[in-house]
Amino acid sequence: MSRSAAGVPGVPGVPRATGAHGVPDVTDATEVQGATGVIDTTGVIDTTGVTNNTTVKAQQVAYHDWESGHYDHKWSISFDQRCIDYAYGRFRKAVPDGRRFDRALEVGCGTGFFLLNLAQAGVVGAAHCTDISKGMVDTCVANGARLGIDVDGRVADAESLPYDDGSFDLVVGHAVVHHLPDLPAAFAELCRVLEPGGRLVIAGEPTRTGDRIATQVKRAARIGVKLLAAAAGSERILADPTAGLHNDERHTAALEAEVDLHSFDPPDLEALANSAGFTDVRTVTEELTANWFGWATRTVEAMVRPGVLPDGYPWFAYHTWQRLFAFDEVVAQRLVPKGVFYNCILTATAPG
Repeated sequence: MSRSAAGVPGVPGVPRATGAHGVPDVTDATEVQGATGVIDTTGVIDTTGVTNNTTVKAQQVAYHDWESGHYDHKWSISFDQRCIDYAYGRFRKAVPDGRRFDRALEVGCGTGFFLLNLAQAGVVGAAHCTDISKGMVDTCVANGARLGIDVDGRVADAESLPYDDGSFDLVVGHAVVHHLPDLPAAFAELCRVLEPGGRLVIAGEPTRTGDRIATQVKRAARIGVKLLAAAAGSERILADPTAGLHNDERHTAALEAEVDLHSFDPPDLEALANSAGFTDVRTVTEELTANWFGWATRTVEAMVRPGVLPDGYPWFAYHTWQRLFAFDEVVAQRLVPKGVFYNCILTATAPG
């Protein structure tokens, strides 16, 4: 989960101002000096077919293993009321009654943002997680232990889940589907491990139009920061996103440009679920102006040196994002086409 991680692209986050210590915010900084030169990561990566799945999966493992140690800091992921409310809010859009499920699996769990915050909200009973990255699974299990939540974690490919048919009554994912090379195979597995009538909830997937707009927002923010640096002095303004990294780490960091494989029109996700045999398939989208502000904020934070932004900026940014999110929900949802919003939430029911 990297393009749409919680904290969440768009959510500036409270404790964070500028990037993680010594760790490049590659997506946000938009450029990273890799082993083979400067890699621009602002472009929309939208592949309809991935020809070398083995290479793609190896890149996913390498990048997310490396990210697992600082991913929560990078994306302002927490397990306090702020992120509990955010995760539960996404879930309620898919499951309006917010009912509890006894056996839940998160696929592509990352550090556990969605699963663990839903567990704290009372939605999840027995908690299970998988990720292709061992580092992410280990971090998710450790985060659960700190919260008093016992998580059964397994390193697994979403296209071949290590569970019997009908093992769960809930399968969730957050910002995971756009990383998967073989989407039909993955959706077939999500359906297989759900019991008849079980629920699928996938949140945080980037829409195609929303992602293209966000790309332009990030580019505009980058230009603004570079103009400021030209006027005030680069050494005073610009951070070095690869400071303190060894060459091999720089190469791994540069893989962020490779691990986002898809963006979606909402009907694309619905078609994948329908083709896998799911019923009661629907999507909702959210975040318009809030997302624009959030990505601009992330880009600026990642590009500038610590101390350039005032101490109160993270709280200002977070409260601004909240106001824009409310505007999007109350006003923009009535006026703007569904596919223009950034985040897509998919829900479906296993047949039977």
